[in-house]
Amino acid sequence: MAVRSKKGAYPHVEWLDLKGDGLMSECAIMKKDDKGNIYYFELGFCDAIDKQRVARMLQSRNAATFELWDLMSQTTLNNGVNALTYFHQLVKVISADGVIYTPRGGLVGSETRAGTYQETAPEATGDGFTDAKPTVTENG
Repeated sequence: MAVRSKKGAYPHVEWLDLKGDGLMSECAIMKKDDKGNIYYFELGFCDAIDKQRVARMLQSRNAATFELWDLMSQTTLNNGVNALTYFHQLVKVISADGVIYTPRGGLVGSETRAGTYQETAPEATGDGFTDAKPTVTENG
């Protein structure tokens, strides 16, 4: 399942169909990797002060030049905290297959699955035993 998205009003803001149910959530996109994973946080969960902080960063002259995580790493909020340190607790990842998870070491979404595994008929190995081999078939 590919994640449907629609550009938002600012750089790094997109509307994502996170649950595949047709409802779009406004999200700040931290990063998109080469496997199709999207690192994001939902702006709807932010209070008015945090939304204003994000909007201020996204309106800066460097907003379109850097990925949002990089832009945040270079920004100190008015409370004295680094923006990336402050907002990283909200970040989630949606994989290319639509699975949402919290990013952590030892866990990464893979590229979208090209097919599904199906068992084929067992093949005779010549020694009296059979050997069932999974094959990948393309999704139609």
